[in-house]
Amino acid sequence: MKWCIDNDFQVYVKPITNIKTDNVEDPKTGELIKVEYYIETGKYHIAVRRKGITTEGKDYNKINGRYVKSTEKLSELVFNSQKEAFNKLNYVYERIRANYG
Repeated sequence: MKWCIDNDFQVYVKPITNIKTDNVEDPKTGELIKVEYYIETGKYHIAVRRKGITTEGKDYNKINGRYVKSTEKLSELVFNSQKEAFNKLNYVYERIRANYG
């Protein structure tokens, strides 16, 4: 895990969500507003974000006047619980270190 931090990788469990869009009436103006709801499915991926520490977990971040971009990759496996996904994190850490270390 320390190796990932030192080499600018974030590894985390990410819930799979569905987005539902709905039109809701604004109580003040009476106009319809588009609202998005994120509905968790109860399933999870393991996510790896390269340059995630530098960008503070964002897709990009401006550092010293330059934009730094990070990339997120999701596991192909879908886990039925957070516990299952967390049990596989050490394996992911090992694979990242083997590939990039």
